[in-house]
Amino acid sequence: MGEFTGRIRIDRPAAEVFAFLSDPTAMPRYLETVQRVEQQGPGRIAMEGESHGHAYRDEGWIQVEAEARRMRWGSDSLKDYGGEMVVTEAEGGAEVSIRLSIVPEPKVAERMERESGAVDHAMRIAMERTLGAIKAACEGGGDPAPDGSRSGDDLPDSRPFGSSATLNPDI
Repeated sequence: MGEFTGRIRIDRPAAEVFAFLSDPTAMPRYLETVQRVEQQGPGRIAMEGESHGHAYRDEGWIQVEAEARRMRWGSDSLKDYGGEMVVTEAEGGAEVSIRLSIVPEPKVAERMERESGAVDHAMRIAMERTLGAIKAACEGGGDPAPDGSRSGDDLPDSRPFGSSATLNPDI
């Protein structure tokens, strides 16, 4: 438990995909629980949202490496949380690869086990949903409802995209 990876192919130019994904204010379009992101200065962001009926606010850091099309991030309050996203050229488009490091808090881990059978399985499902939402947002189908609301059911599942969405731990 702790390291999760995934990737998905997107039918848009890599530079365009990276420009969208590296803008923190776009995160609510593809991260299910995030409702608002505020930049707090160079390399600093604050996120607000709701997860399982509980509102949250977290602050953290973000590092964008435009030339490498790489973004890294972490949380001030969750020391065992961080991630990296890389966008590469792919035939006719781009590939987005995500690596997430997280050790869920005990209460969260218990809920994940109860709902999904195992923390690893719950994290893989969440990664698939996020990758599917990224694909939909980048390809034009991921806008939230006009009032800004949405539920988890509004987010596309990556499985319809076939082999373009993978949770290969070797990437």
